[in-house]
Amino acid sequence: MRIHRVYCKSLSGPNKQFDLDEPQSRHLIKALRIKENDVVEVFDGMGDVAKCIVIKLTNKLCSVERTEDIRSDTKSKAQLKAIIPIIKKNNFNFMLQKMSEIGVESFLVYKPDNIDQSVAKKDIFNFVEKSKEIVISVCKQCGNNFLPSITSYDSLESAIETLKDVQIFAFDTDASNYFTQEEISQHSSVTIVTGPESGFSKNELDVLESNEVDIRYLGKNILRSETAPIVVSAIIKNQFGKINK
Repeated sequence: MRIHRVYCKSLSGPNKQFDLDEPQSRHLIKALRIKENDVVEVFDGMGDVAKCIVIKLTNKLCSVERTEDIRSDTKSKAQLKAIIPIIKKNNFNFMLQKMSEIGVESFLVYKPDNIDQSVAKKDIFNFVEKSKEIVISVCKQCGNNFLPSITSYDSLESAIETLKDVQIFAFDTDASNYFTQEEISQHSSVTIVTGPESGFSKNELDVLESNEVDIRYLGKNILRSETAPIVVSAIIKNQFGKINK
């Protein structure tokens, strides 16, 4: 029988007994019909995981007790980060979900110059905060014990400024050089940058150039703004997989 997974930062705390937060508790109680004395696997999003037993249930709260020593995963040295734009909500959530499944470790979400007007007036911080439940759900399902980080920025420039000494590749339909796996370093993190449906603005292209970002072309088929970063992430993670074997 499959053991259900649940996220809780308290796992790595000093107490063996702890309460799950309301969203996680509600999912176990309402959706999965969990019962007292059932066993669940709890991960803290920072690499630690352990089996726990349900010791108390209320309408909104689930309390558990850790029944084994915490097991700790080690992060891969080959990290993949993604600088992605705010786009329409459903498309953005789809992109975030699939890239999390592939194994992107960090998302830097920026407000593009050519932003879709349906999301132009939204508070970027709140937009991103509401999307964090998506990566939690993905990690529960796929077995990843490291929760991808998600941070928001007012512009592409402010997002890029936070990165130091990493390979950065931007993808644009007007680029002249094709992207190849041979360009990926085996010893450092890689960051990808993609634009919205209307593409990068002139100012954003200038920012990429001034930061010596390699601009690459994916192929003759024009990919949607939510599809391009998924494709690139899969290519790079496949290369990382070969490196790690």
